[in-house]
Amino acid sequence: MISRNRKGSSVSAILIALRSLIRFATSHARRIDMTRLDQTFNKLDYPPRPIENASMKKLVSLVCVSFMGMCAVGNLRAETQPADAERYGPYPTNYKEIVMKWLDTQLIDAGSARIEWNGDPKPADLGTKDKPLYGYLVNFKVNARNRFGAYTGMQSHGALIRNGEVIKGMGFGY
Repeated sequence: MISRNRKGSSVSAILIALRSLIRFATSHARRIDMTRLDQTFNKLDYPPRPIENASMKKLVSLVCVSFMGMCAVGNLRAETQPADAERYGPYPTNYKEIVMKWLDTQLIDAGSARIEWNGDPKPADLGTKDKPLYGYLVNFKVNARNRFGAYTGMQSHGALIRNGEVIKGMGFGY
């Protein structure tokens, strides 16, 4: 059993454990002069030193405070406030239908389009500093056929929806 002596010194505990392991091994194997071994361990066994350096005390305090702060942050939850309906318009629950209808006018072969939706619509402002453009941004990836009949590969796009229609597209070269 490991006992801690001299104010909880971990070095002392390790040395005691090592000493008892050696005693156990030597009692079952060949005999070793334990007096010489004990003298060697007693030279290494020193009392723990208190933290004397002021900068080290600050560092230890900083680490402890940081750890407690990280523990406290884990209990916080993000609360999102609903978007202002006057500014962004009503939330588009049928955003997939709205975007599909808009893609019919944008793609050469809209029937071949394979779409991956990247989350639900989020309130966004895609305007400039002088002229804001509010709505709900829908991010998606499209793989559709081009004029040669070959699929173009998944490409990221976005559509800003307001009042049930797409008012701005992103990622289509304009």
